[in-house]
Amino acid sequence: MTEFVRASRLYDAQAGERVEWDWSKMQPLAVSQQRVERAVETVEMGGGKQ
Repeated sequence: MTEFVRASRLYDAQAGERVEWDWSKMQPLAVSQQRVERAVETVEMGGGKQ
């Protein structure tokens, strides 16, 4: 299934630049990166499932 992404979500008009997009998660790349960093932090602190 193909999802539609509005062009306005791919471009930050105020900053005048495009938004890096994670097409696999259909969200801004910054959001995906934050989630990965939090997950790694949790595992490193011993809070991950084993």
